[in-house]
Amino acid sequence: MTENYSIIRIEKHKLGEVTPICNHHERLKERYKSNPDIDTDRSHLNFHIVEPSDKYRPLVLARIKEAGAKMRKDSVVMQDCIVAATPEWIMALSDEAQAEYFRYAFEFFEKRYRRENIISAVVHMDEKTPHMHLVFVPITEDNRLSSKEIIGGPKGMHQLQDDFYEHMEAKYPDLMRGKPKQITHRKHIPTYLFKQTAALYEHYNEILAAVNNIGLMNNSQKKDEAIALLGMYAPEMAHLKDQLKITERYIAKQGEQIDELEERVKSKNRVISNKDNVIDEKDQKIGELRDEVRELNLKQKKLMKVIERIPRDVLEKMAAEEKQRRRNDRER
Repeated sequence: MTENYSIIRIEKHKLGEVTPICNHHERLKERYKSNPDIDTDRSHLNFHIVEPSDKYRPLVLARIKEAGAKMRKDSVVMQDCIVAATPEWIMALSDEAQAEYFRYAFEFFEKRYRRENIISAVVHMDEKTPHMHLVFVPITEDNRLSSKEIIGGPKGMHQLQDDFYEHMEAKYPDLMRGKPKQITHRKHIPTYLFKQTAALYEHYNEILAAVNNIGLMNNSQKKDEAIALLGMYAPEMAHLKDQLKITERYIAKQGEQIDELEERVKSKNRVISNKDNVIDEKDQKIGELRDEVRELNLKQKKLMKVIERIPRDVLEKMAAEEKQRRRNDRER
């Protein structure tokens, strides 16, 4: 029997992180090289349950001021929630049924965190799987800014998962509670690593040709074109070395976990079938993710061989210029 899940994730953000999130959620950027899953030809299908009247930053600050809450420099000023479901399950629904799923999920947040605190709730239909981003300011009932009190730390997050599942199960009894990250073993591999590497790898041949053309002495046009192309991907290339370290550490750590798991299986009498199933499931999940990360790691290494041919100071200069260009685009 196929298991289908209602899925919820939530992340806390400080003021400096609010604008980039707004630009992504509200599709204010012209290009999305860091997320190749976005199909801008389908962006017109996205829809709001709560449409923001302005960009997130001024709305967040206005809500805090309206509440009379105190804000420190390091305060968490916004919570970013993502609501989804097992891809095969939600993709089998009609457009109307998908929209109803997200509207029903929204009712949970509206009741729990209060409508006046919700800045935006937008459903993205232009990515691989439909999902909703809902952002709110963590203002308590007595008008204090307190992410800790609103969410409640790890225990609060666990309770949030339970309560959300209970809400969704009432209307969608065929859905199960989403699995915590500790079970899925995805805790230490952020999704953006997969997406950014995939985006770079898609242009591997172009990057390789550009690196080769940089050394041309008698063809200034090709050389300039090569530098311009590399500049487009410079920020992602500049970070690849550190990202490679993350995947290598993860592979090493998961290898140790698998060795430990195999030793437990050998040393224990496998009598209780349910216990066997749990061990087998975890073994399978670890193995599947290890394969994904190994593939990611190989792509990173292949790209690094090319990127290391670019002088570090040249790469950093190009990365800084591209970041400034992107910043200017966002501010327009």
